[in-house]
Amino acid sequence: MARPLRIEIEDGLYHVTSRGWQRQVLVRDDRDRQRWLDLLDRVAMRCGWRVFACVLMSNHFHLYLRTPQPNLSAGMHDLNSGYASDFNRRYRRCGALLQGRFKAVLVEDQSHALELSRYVHLNPVRARIVERPEEYGWSSYRDYLRTRQAPAWLDCDTVLGELARDCSQARRAYRRFVEAGLSQSPASPLEAVVGGMFLGSGEWVDRWRRRLALEPLREGVPAHRQLAWRPPLADIVAAVSEAFDVEPAQVLVSRRHGNEARSAAIYLARRVADEAVGAIAQYFGGVTSAAISKVVARVEDRRGGDRAWDRRLAKLWESLRASRDSAKS
Repeated sequence: MARPLRIEIEDGLYHVTSRGWQRQVLVRDDRDRQRWLDLLDRVAMRCGWRVFACVLMSNHFHLYLRTPQPNLSAGMHDLNSGYASDFNRRYRRCGALLQGRFKAVLVEDQSHALELSRYVHLNPVRARIVERPEEYGWSSYRDYLRTRQAPAWLDCDTVLGELARDCSQARRAYRRFVEAGLSQSPASPLEAVVGGMFLGSGEWVDRWRRRLALEPLREGVPAHRQLAWRPPLADIVAAVSEAFDVEPAQVLVSRRHGNEARSAAIYLARRVADEAVGAIAQYFGGVTSAAISKVVARVEDRRGGDRAWDRRLAKLWESLRASRDSAKS
């Protein structure tokens, strides 16, 4: 079974979700809910987590949290396995309770704090369990309104600080912000997640992809290969133009035979770039996808019998890797 990509860092900010097996219930009564909350309290305190928002639903839960130490997997293992063991013991059942491994999205700093916390707190409303989020007792929303004593691991102040310096003003503003989502349901901030892993600006996501590209590929983790940084087409054309001592326009022109630079650029684009074959065909003069595939096949055949050609292409890829590494630093 493919394993999810895990990025665990100091001071990491995450949106975490776990779901019941085949969407079955995780909790059957308030005793179960309190047991889950007690376990979260124990794990969060031991791991030093700062939880900004949480909600426990019948068949899943959401956490929005920061990990001062790189211990997300260890903490989630303790929370999920501990709760599953208690649940199975109480109801004299066996087998999986949770649907595979937890899902974690790495978030860029505090740029999504308000939207993510609101998304978490409005879960019971979206599920039509309650009409207003403060009516649901198993989320952190009431702590934001200070209608009960918040646990030590819950950090409302960081999110509220985005709205006002004065605590009372911030709480009122946050309530208005959340209630604005009752009349008109806001788009989920998670719709902007890249590759199921990153939520942040394009530059921030690109930096992480470059960082992943520097690491050895993790076996059994296909998301690592899929998310690792790949050079844009413009960088490939620039590198090939320099190596073959031609102008970029010559690499892109489509009606010219014996254009080795163009063949090399198309081959590298197909092998190492992000773009689909149709996008590559459009970039290289609006040719057909079949034409791109034929060029790639010819270059591949030549690599097998022409050592100089093979070394030249390998050197080009290394130059692209070097430009990636220098951009990262």
